[in-house]
Amino acid sequence: MTLLPTSTAAGLLYYGQGFLIYPSGFPQGSRQTVATPMEYNMIYHDVTLETPDNVRIRAYLMLQREDVPNTKGAYQQTHIYWKSKRKEEGKQLRTTGGTSGSGNSAAKAEKETDADVAEGSAEGIRIDPEMSEHDQEIALSRPTVMIFHANAGNLGHRLPLARLFYDQMRCNVFILSYRGYGLSEGSPSEKGLRIDAQTALDFVREHPLLNEAPLLFYGQSIGGAVAIDLASRNPDAVHALIVENTFTSIPDLIPTVMPYLSSVSFLCHQVWPSSTSIAKIPPSKPVLMISGLQDEVVPPSHMKKLWEIVCSQGGMEGVEEQEILPEDGEEVGGKLGERRAERKEGAAESKGVEDNVEKSKDRASNREWRKVRRGVKWWLEFNEGQHNNTCIYREYWREVSAFVKQYTSITSS
Repeated sequence: MTLLPTSTAAGLLYYGQGFLIYPSGFPQGSRQTVATPMEYNMIYHDVTLETPDNVRIRAYLMLQREDVPNTKGAYQQTHIYWKSKRKEEGKQLRTTGGTSGSGNSAAKAEKETDADVAEGSAEGIRIDPEMSEHDQEIALSRPTVMIFHANAGNLGHRLPLARLFYDQMRCNVFILSYRGYGLSEGSPSEKGLRIDAQTALDFVREHPLLNEAPLLFYGQSIGGAVAIDLASRNPDAVHALIVENTFTSIPDLIPTVMPYLSSVSFLCHQVWPSSTSIAKIPPSKPVLMISGLQDEVVPPSHMKKLWEIVCSQGGMEGVEEQEILPEDGEEVGGKLGERRAERKEGAAESKGVEDNVEKSKDRASNREWRKVRRGVKWWLEFNEGQHNNTCIYREYWREVSAFVKQYTSITSS
């Protein structure tokens, strides 16, 4: 491996990290062409939010109704414009605490990611008159999931996932396009995305059909960091958290993803210190962590570290850990869109304790997935899951659905 001169590496990291961390133009056309929920047969509201720092960001809102999931002739019900009344003084969004390997970058990030945001109200949100009272009651009775997407593409690329929450779990769905992504204004940064997420949460909490329902945050990759940060700052607002293939911090990620920049990782001012933030989420909050063990972007050790942190919180002492593996002969979940296969039986019958132990080890090493449940903390890993395909396994969505049902006290319709 050719090492870059220190000065070159320093310049590349310090001035180019925005492009490296937030490739919002990839794949090509992501800033110009954004799919709509109508293309996935979902009636939706096109939402524009104006943040406290006067950036207009876009989002989609899909409210539950009686005829889901058999909606035909989906359409945009209305456009909603909502301007935050938060001010740029008062309550602060602050990155605090150091992370492994971050050193001076954490202190620098604290200075650069402070965004002063005051508590305040927002302009009232009116319910579309075309939505029947019956449908309004249905939306009121369902949980809401806020989806925070990964660092490439736009919110339109995540609509197939939104539809699973919408159709199968009957959730209201709010999906946000960060600044600098899709059709949103501005340029992405840690400070900016944190403001965007807070503005989105304020909108959801203000909405008359969403403000009393159980609220879940769901984030993939950097979206997991956004979700963790938002939950840590609004613990009373969130009921449960789901994160997939996310990291402990950006500086922790540099030695693996960009090893040629390791010597200057202290210059990384985009920190996202999830290992610090997740410890601030009350231990009573349900958390589901999903990891692909073949993740080629975020080493699975990052997810393991976050799991260890939530399981070591006060109040978790003495909570029994339960491991769940596919049983021999159990139908394998497989991937969405693939024909299901059956798991083969062992070649021979077990003849004693030693045989059972060996059989168990063999089953564990060849399994498709593994689950661990420790109270309200759930873990799911996929043996062959990679960074961008972990979510295509059927067992993924079975577990997410079970988690949503368990911790929103609402059954599927």
